[in-house]
Amino acid sequence: MKTEVVQQLHNKDEKKVILMRKSHSPHEVVFSPDPSDNHFVNVILRKRATGQVVATHYILRSDMPSWVTMYEADNFKILVEQNNEDNG
Repeated sequence: MKTEVVQQLHNKDEKKVILMRKSHSPHEVVFSPDPSDNHFVNVILRKRATGQVVATHYILRSDMPSWVTMYEADNFKILVEQNNEDNG
């Protein structure tokens, strides 16, 4: 993972939503900051076709780079990085 991306993931003021997908996989992973507490991130694994939630995780923001790296090692790619304010 690039150094500047890791630094952005550690920044508590960053409100980025990250979408990751793997080719030929039925799943996608969404990392979104918890709006009520900047120290935490919601990780949602869902089916691409239906949007059905397969698994959820509530992680520390400081652990997020490790999670992104884990999914990248499994050939998931970051498709979208957008500010959370843009979604609402």
